Amino acid sequence: MGQAVDPLFKSVPQAIQKDDRLYEYLALIDGVRLGHQREAGLAAERLSERLLRK
Repeated sequence: MGQAVDPLFKSVPQAIQKDDRLYEYLALIDGVRLGHQREAGLAAERLSERLLRK
């Protein structure tokens, strides 16, 4: 079993079912918040790449 994370807002589970990109961004944010140093670094790098992409 993995780590359980409470959603930032009650509506998040419904919202991510409709928006794959939102799911990806929130998963990366959780990786930054909850990951160990290596995982948090990778998540931050990937999040930065996606946010800076035009």
